[in-house]
Amino acid sequence: MDFDFTDEQKAFARSVQEFAEKEIAPGAREREQTAEFPHDIWRKLADFGLLGLPVPEEYGGGGADAVTTTLANEVFARYCRDFDLMIEWGSHTMICAMPIAVLGNEEQKRKYLPDLCEGTRIGAFALTEPEAGSDATAMRSKAVRDGDSYVLSGNKIYISNAPHADTFVTFAKTAGEDGSEGISSFIVESSFPGFIRGKPLNLYTPSAGSDVGEIAFDDCRVPAENLLGVEGQGFYAMLTSLGWERLAFAGFLGAMACNLDDCIAFAKERQAFGRPISKFQLIQAKLADMAVDLEAARLLTYKLAWMFDTGQVIHLQAAIAKLFTTEAALRNALEAIQVFGGYGCMTDENVGRTLWPAKASVIGGGTSEIQRIFIARTLLR
Repeated sequence: MDFDFTDEQKAFARSVQEFAEKEIAPGAREREQTAEFPHDIWRKLADFGLLGLPVPEEYGGGGADAVTTTLANEVFARYCRDFDLMIEWGSHTMICAMPIAVLGNEEQKRKYLPDLCEGTRIGAFALTEPEAGSDATAMRSKAVRDGDSYVLSGNKIYISNAPHADTFVTFAKTAGEDGSEGISSFIVESSFPGFIRGKPLNLYTPSAGSDVGEIAFDDCRVPAENLLGVEGQGFYAMLTSLGWERLAFAGFLGAMACNLDDCIAFAKERQAFGRPISKFQLIQAKLADMAVDLEAARLLTYKLAWMFDTGQVIHLQAAIAKLFTTEAALRNALEAIQVFGGYGCMTDENVGRTLWPAKASVIGGGTSEIQRIFIARTLLR
């Protein structure tokens, strides 16, 4: 087994690091104090090629494989110091653009992917509903065929990029069956009649206004040509989207590495009882645990990416990687704050900025409890 990256991947990772440090990290904390979408930074992501990194080249993307995309995600998150942007990028690229790239027909790909790669469209993935979170198949949104359109009705909540996105991959029931049967997937534009953009949702995050919100379909007319895939097979589209979303969690590897870097430097400088706190065994144990969590999460995530690239069934590995990585990210954030002590609770330090995104990660995209249930049921089949 080869656990190394190619020379090309290493060179690309260095270029991503340089880009993140030079173009993104400066002003990251100031951007957190405003609710405005960072269009200038978004333009930089597009120009560098990150917005369409895994999208096939013929549609304006970079054509990167899953391992290279995961590496870029980790490195970017480690050095950009902008965790809101990390999530916005993942939502746009991994779970809006890629489902279209994988499941869309040629006309849909030509229409939407170049604009998503160029950043002239902002993408989002709208699945969760007020009464359908962990049990996504319990969705109440409906889509009824009416001539050359579908009429959508329903509500979606906790949607990343919702306050600013104009292109949504979303889901609705086109038949009355229970469970996963009868779910269909659609590409919905915010300009379609009957689309309603709700207010942004205020989460416990470092930023003044998080990029999460609600949308509604009030007899929203969606052209029939915007059906993504085959009617009634949207559950497959959902699994495809969530597969790429699991790889998007690689950003938390970067956040964990960033915290560990900061804790090592702080522990060497911070004095207590006449010596650096790095000399105390309990501090050393925290650093060791953070390093072990990071390494284990990294191996699980890159194995998932490798399985993705080699065409293997990834559902079990995706659940394992998502469960461990997000819970490790939460442990990492808590330990980092503890190492910093009172300083870790101050907005002047970066470690506290990772706590709420990490906590949200063990809920969003399928709670830890759901991951455990799925893993156990898969093992017991």
